[in-house]
Amino acid sequence: MRPEQENPAQLSGWLSVWGNLMLGRARAMVPWWKRLAYGLIGWVVSLGVVGIPVSIWVFTQDPPITQNPHIRSGLVSVVFGFLGFCLLYLISALAVSVFGWFLGIPYVLLVRSSIGWRFWIYLAIGSGIGPALVLYAVLTRTSSPGSTTDDYVNFCISAAVSSITTLIYLLLLRRTQLARNSA
Repeated sequence: MRPEQENPAQLSGWLSVWGNLMLGRARAMVPWWKRLAYGLIGWVVSLGVVGIPVSIWVFTQDPPITQNPHIRSGLVSVVFGFLGFCLLYLISALAVSVFGWFLGIPYVLLVRSSIGWRFWIYLAIGSGIGPALVLYAVLTRTSSPGSTTDDYVNFCISAAVSSITTLIYLLLLRRTQLARNSA
């Protein structure tokens, strides 16, 4: 028997949510600190998932190893140069995306349930946060306009990071809620 059918006096729809809160049956609620942790996990994972391929692409376009005359060529120097470049690139991407994480904290704290149709609505909203910020920055730029290719790349990277972060957060939240409901 489903949890909604256990009590015949339970109301349906939105009223049942509020009724369950009033009766103390809100078992699917996840604590705020756990939601923040899930959001941080999603952000770090998506930064790595998107950052590593982007750093590989940037490194292959213009490798810094070939520009330094003091570094001997060879496989070891290329590997260490690549690892150093990835580390530097990921640290700079981390520094830039911290701003997006701080803007996402209210969203993380507001989302309390990701079961049913809410999952898809929250996924659409969360996936649009990063591209909206990049679009705002491009449209309100007061200096000379940069290249359209750079704007497009930044837009795509922010869309990927926002989408993966939101997806991981919502899946972790949904997993916890379903585990609490089945307990």
